Amino acid sequence: MSIIVVAQAAFSESGAQAFIDWSKSPDGYVLTRAYDGFEHIETWLGEDQKTVYLYEKWASKEHHQAYLKFRIETGLMEFLGPHLEGEFTVSYFHNAD
Repeated sequence: MSIIVVAQAAFSESGAQAFIDWSKSPDGYVLTRAYDGFEHIETWLGEDQKTVYLYEKWASKEHHQAYLKFRIETGLMEFLGPHLEGEFTVSYFHNAD
């Protein structure tokens, strides 16, 4: 059964835009969409123009965690770090029906 992942990142305004631009680059969601277990991703920007929410659907929590490990190992946090003003959090949800 698929799971939903919601990631939240508190960026500076310029950092939020830098992330959105990155997501559209060849290193961004192109790689995400090709990763094993990926099903869907949407980017949402908060009214403050700084908080980015990622709404994702993955085949399993394990698939997403393997993907996140891949991103961390390939430098995602080094890119995000200078742009963040707060935490980067990830929450997992499953269908309760």
